[in-house]
Amino acid sequence: MTRLLTIALLLTTSAWAAPPLRSDVEVVLGPKLYRDGDVVEITDVTATSPRLEQGDTLVVKGRVRLDSKPLAHLGLYLTQTDGDGREETDPEQTMSISEGLRDFELKITIKHQGSLHISLYDEKTRRPFGGVYFGTRDQMEEIAGRKLDYYLED
Repeated sequence: MTRLLTIALLLTTSAWAAPPLRSDVEVVLGPKLYRDGDVVEITDVTATSPRLEQGDTLVVKGRVRLDSKPLAHLGLYLTQTDGDGREETDPEQTMSISEGLRDFELKITIKHQGSLHISLYDEKTRRPFGGVYFGTRDQMEEIAGRKLDYYLED
């Protein structure tokens, strides 16, 4: 009997320790703006829930073309709608890219309420210069009028 309880406890404990499962999520693109030649294409999103809300972890895969600069950072971030705007960045949320076409995979755990986006950032100034918002249909309807003109400011 003790042996059976020990085995049951071990199996239960390992189930608790396993990371949450992610499944494919259909997303809608929202506001986007790029400099000539630059583009971010999202090809696959998996998440721990289709709601893409606080507490969910998601992985975004796609392709990025960088033509306007020799180097940049690509980042998966959340523009907060509720909070102080500060948030630590996990290493899996960003990557350095060079001019040309390449695949990417970025991961984020949503820690606040807000809107997800993948953006290009200047290597030196860290200012954004292009990107795309994405999420559920309802989330993108909420931000449909968001202006991104600051992406094109120098």
